[in-house]
Amino acid sequence: MRWPIVNRRRFLAAMSLAAASGGCRWRRGNEVTLGALVPRTGDRAAWGADLLRGYELAVEQQNLRGGLNGRRLRLVALDDESREEHASTLTTRLIEREGALAVFGELSSVANERGAAAAQRRGAVFVATASTARDVSRAGDFVFRTALTDAEQAQAMARYARQSMQRRKGAIVYRRSSLLHVGMADAFASGFRAHGGEMVLRESYQDDADLVRLVARVRSSGADIVYAPASSEDAGRIAVALKQGRVGAQIMGADGWASPEARQFARDAMVGALFPELFSAVSPRPEVEAFIAAFGARHRAHPGSFAAVGYDAVRWVIAGALRVPQLDARSLRDALLGSRLDDAVAGPFSVDARRALTRAICVQRYEAQGVALAAMMTP
Repeated sequence: MRWPIVNRRRFLAAMSLAAASGGCRWRRGNEVTLGALVPRTGDRAAWGADLLRGYELAVEQQNLRGGLNGRRLRLVALDDESREEHASTLTTRLIEREGALAVFGELSSVANERGAAAAQRRGAVFVATASTARDVSRAGDFVFRTALTDAEQAQAMARYARQSMQRRKGAIVYRRSSLLHVGMADAFASGFRAHGGEMVLRESYQDDADLVRLVARVRSSGADIVYAPASSEDAGRIAVALKQGRVGAQIMGADGWASPEARQFARDAMVGALFPELFSAVSPRPEVEAFIAAFGARHRAHPGSFAAVGYDAVRWVIAGALRVPQLDARSLRDALLGSRLDDAVAGPFSVDARRALTRAICVQRYEAQGVALAAMMTP
């Protein structure tokens, strides 16, 4: 029997409404959604894949433990195509359409700043997990970060050079066209002086010819440590130039020097160079070994630094969520203030009541057979 057209429309509309509202209640009542901005395509896709795997592993492990007090965690990751202009729209979608309690950022500081601003306007927690160019948490009181900035890493390396290595005279070599590296040079110089060191030389270069010319000045300066805030592509060039110029000072670099690009043409020259990293896979800590084993079993791959910091960030937020009796964004934000994660695989960290981050840093050293952990610097 065919229904009257008006009644059929009313029935279907009622069923659709019931299904929509029932589905929404079920999702929010029995699941907790976490959102993520991830560059799955575009220039940052390879790093984004590593970051996403870290997010996924942390969520899956918590669901095996019973989720959040019996509520299943759901991870919704949206691809921003490595385009910063998509971050605000996608963050808004994660919060308003997917109901994300918290949103985890990607690698770009610009993308995270735009996503953080969108989350702040909507009163949702945003965590910048892997960007290091700037302090994204300045966007507002719902915004956190779990990675040290490049300037903070530079200051930590200056402290390591003075306190652990007892180096007294420092030189800095950096590419003139990079504002980021200029800022890192400033941070290292101020940190080195603050701990009693003397900066005897600071020189910039524009091209390889400039670099060769300034090596003689580095050698004559008497520096016993050379800090080179440089990309992985430039790291090998600098190491080769210093070795050919018979500079015997200790070389220090920036994060990213573990990239194969750094040693591609400078394998011997890079031996002994020190640099910071977000994560050390060769650390003997039991939590690192367990993470690597679990990651390999789940993804059939070896975790990179972004996987580690992403994994830590999700676990930290989950630990905060488990402490609140009523799960909402404001309660979660308050639970994260003044909290810490002592078993973080990329090194213990804490966030104070003003959302300032304090985190251990991995100092790594190039050796003939690969990369070794030189030190885990506590805050």
